[in-house]
Amino acid sequence: MRWILRTAVALSPALSLACAHARTPAQEAMIRRGDCAELLMAADAARASQQLELAAALATGCSADKLSELVDKSAPEQGLLWCGRAAAAGAKGCEPLRIDELASRLYPHLTLGPPDGSTPLDPLLGAALDQIGKDLNFSWNAQEPDVIVGTLTVTVDHATSSATAGVADAKGRQVRVPATLHRFLAKAEAQVELGTKTRTLRAQDEARDTTWEASPRLAVAARFEPNVPPEAELKKRAAVAWLRALAKALAANPPEGVDVNDAKGCVAYGLSINLNSGDPAAAAHGVGEPAKIAACEKLLGEPAGAGIPVP
Repeated sequence: MRWILRTAVALSPALSLACAHARTPAQEAMIRRGDCAELLMAADAARASQQLELAAALATGCSADKLSELVDKSAPEQGLLWCGRAAAAGAKGCEPLRIDELASRLYPHLTLGPPDGSTPLDPLLGAALDQIGKDLNFSWNAQEPDVIVGTLTVTVDHATSSATAGVADAKGRQVRVPATLHRFLAKAEAQVELGTKTRTLRAQDEARDTTWEASPRLAVAARFEPNVPPEAELKKRAAVAWLRALAKALAANPPEGVDVNDAKGCVAYGLSINLNSGDPAAAAHGVGEPAKIAACEKLLGEPAGAGIPVP
């Protein structure tokens, strides 16, 4: 990556002086090489210098299959940047499904907290954070959260219905008997601030088992109690499912308050700007808080004026 950045920087004077219809020999050679990383970084430098036709020519030199290959071997945040650099320069970029898939694996660090800082952490939510919070890059901050979470409500419903079950008789042969299907559904829900809206986010976890009466004629012993986890365990599972659902919702709608102290945070901030402005190129055009944009340009190795090139 360092030699790519040095190449782009070294070419910046040439990019500034190049006319829209005449590329330098170095630029022509770059296009012939077809190295997507080199081309897209140079396209960003051209775009930052307002050489838009040159930026498009350079980005177009990165073929769709080579762009896909580059994205495949990159971390999600870098993959989104490669897709965004191509799109910002006027090339085709990546397909929406690919972008969504990358965003779903981004996991920028986000803090969760209550509307009122004095509200204690719900034990079920706390247990879920202990279990998978590190994987999702979530932590709890009651005073200054990035994402405001309301009260988590978790309930367990028990429903039964008629069924048949295959069971072993006294000799080990499989027979079918009338049975009762037990369905234990643990449901979790809480209100969450997503962008400018408050949504009720729901998730669930389920356990099932069957019971049956004894059947002397078939030499089958009764089974009176369903074999399912305790209610407390089902509630824990539902809370974990809810936390995963929150991560999915935030991947589609990252908050603008995300910290921009690493590449994941900068990319998430750029995605939030695009989403909230309704313009998929807003972040690449420098829309957002100037201090954050400048910090992200430096952190991501972007030339000043390139913004945060995310799709």
